[in-house]
Amino acid sequence: MSRVQCDLGVAAVIVKDDSVLLVKEAAGRYIGHWGLPKGHVDAGELPRDAALRELREECDVSGKVTGIYAIRENLTEIGPAVFIAYSVELEPGQVPVASSEIAETEFVNVAKFEELQWVSTAMKSIATNALMQTPFATLDYSDQRGYPYLLHQNGDVKI
Repeated sequence: MSRVQCDLGVAAVIVKDDSVLLVKEAAGRYIGHWGLPKGHVDAGELPRDAALRELREECDVSGKVTGIYAIRENLTEIGPAVFIAYSVELEPGQVPVASSEIAETEFVNVAKFEELQWVSTAMKSIATNALMQTPFATLDYSDQRGYPYLLHQNGDVKI
């Protein structure tokens, strides 16, 4: 079986009432654009752990993955690119603050989404849909398997 190089990105989606936690980029090609806390997966890192790491790096808060809201896939000049948007619950009492790579963090109400300059239409769609859908549940079978083993599915039935 041959291996395929893949660009793997992740985001943390945190919903609070009718708002979603967004970050405004402070540098790079998307400076001034809004999106979810996001980044790339490092070698040897589970995608869900990368989403939590990016959340800590960009917003200085910790959370727990509770599921998946969306998966985006496309082809680039280097091969497939996959982006996983995880549902995350913040640990109690935490307040997001911007890091050096982020200009602002804010829980933005869906009514203000049209006013924002977004990183991408896909990012806006993920944030919008997160307010209207239930994410796939994450079941952790790591203890049974003896290594990281996660199942994301519609519903939380354990076998």
